[in-house]
Amino acid sequence: MSSSDPNVPQTEVISSVIPDRIRSKSLRNLLGYWEAKESYLGRLPARADLQPDEMVPFLPFVALINVQPGTPRFQFRLVGTGIVGSMGRETTNRQVDENLFGANAVVVESFFSIPLDTRGPAYAAGKYTVAPSGRMLGFETLLLPLSSDGTAIDMLLGGLVGERIQRDEQICGFQYDFYCPVMQTAAR
Repeated sequence: MSSSDPNVPQTEVISSVIPDRIRSKSLRNLLGYWEAKESYLGRLPARADLQPDEMVPFLPFVALINVQPGTPRFQFRLVGTGIVGSMGRETTNRQVDENLFGANAVVVESFFSIPLDTRGPAYAAGKYTVAPSGRMLGFETLLLPLSSDGTAIDMLLGGLVGERIQRDEQICGFQYDFYCPVMQTAAR
């Protein structure tokens, strides 16, 4: 994605990533879980199809994100403790564009829109800078579409694994190095 705003870091958008390139075991397991549900159901899974007891090994790194139709706008409905530790703050019930990502909100919303456009998974990797130390910490994230009626995507199942920030630090900068749809192992 390119932007004319010099305050927004440039992000490489690539056509797809093969699931084996996802570094985090938790995110690979989340993708496998979603693919198994989709295959078994023969449609996009709904929130009601997800069973937390089946997700225990990767549940701390999971988020549910409401998709508000129209714009679309995204709201974190539920955020796992592993994500809170990586981000250094609670984001449950917050809108993505509520200054959570500063000048990067437009890029983040573009990434969140990939599953709406492709009806499939999206993956990103990047870094965030923390203050006061100025350390750069890596992360990777995965978004998967959910549909309560099997057609319209009304929620995203997300996963984020990142380096933990310290108690006295907070995110002051953020960028994706790349983001893309995930190439499915089975034909859609």
